[in-house]
Parts: sequence; structure tokens; C-alpha cells
Amino acid sequence: MILVVDDEPAVRAMIVRAIVELGYRVREAGGGEEALRLIEEERPELVILDYVMPDLDGAEVARRIAASEPDLPVVFSTGHGALRALRDSAGEDASVLEKPFTLSQLDELIATTLAGRARVRLADRA
Repeated sequence: MILVVDDEPAVRAMIVRAIVELGYRVREAGGGEEALRLIEEERPELVILDYVMPDLDGAEVARRIAASEPDLPVVFSTGHGALRALRDSAGEDASVLEKPFTLSQLDELIATTLAGRARVRLADRA
């Protein structure tokens, strides 16, 4: 199962539809707190996490995920305008799906991440 976290309903719905089309089971959350609750209920194989969100930004959500689930892969999704801020906050090694993206880019990133080649570990970052 893949957890998609994005505060914009239309964007979240588009990502969810694409992932379902690729054959994966999906859950969705409209924000960081909801995502953390859903992870407690059922651990996903992967989290696709919007970086720019109100209340808890993606980097903070990723840090909290890493504190309790250090091996859970997280991929940030963001527009080009927030890419530098994401890299500054989450690190240059963060896995990023830059919006807009194609279905084949999404498919490749999911497959690569689930294969264990891309991980984000933010537990030690402040």
C-alpha cells in the first residue's frame, strides 16, 4: 500500500488515480497529522509526501515518520518553486517527485523506491 499525502484535494486525487492505474493499493491523507494517524493504523510500503503543506510541512512529517518507522521510504512531491527549500530542509539525498510529472516518471520512482534503492532518513536532521 502507498500512502499519498497532499493538502490540495485535486492534486491528491490525481496522484491517487495514477498510482491505482499503475496497480498499487493506495490510501490518502489531506495533511501531516492525518498521515501519521494512518501510518499507525496500517504501515504503508511507501509514502508520497507533499513538501509544502500548512501546519506540518513535509520535512517535519518525514522526520516524525523516520522517528517511528526508520525504514519506511518517503518520496517528496513538490513544484519547482519549492525544490531548493526542500533540499535545504530535507537534504540533497531526499527522493523527490517534481510536479508536474508523467505517469512513467511516477512508475519508475515507485518501482525504484520499493526496490530499496531510494530512502529518506530524516530522524537526525533538525
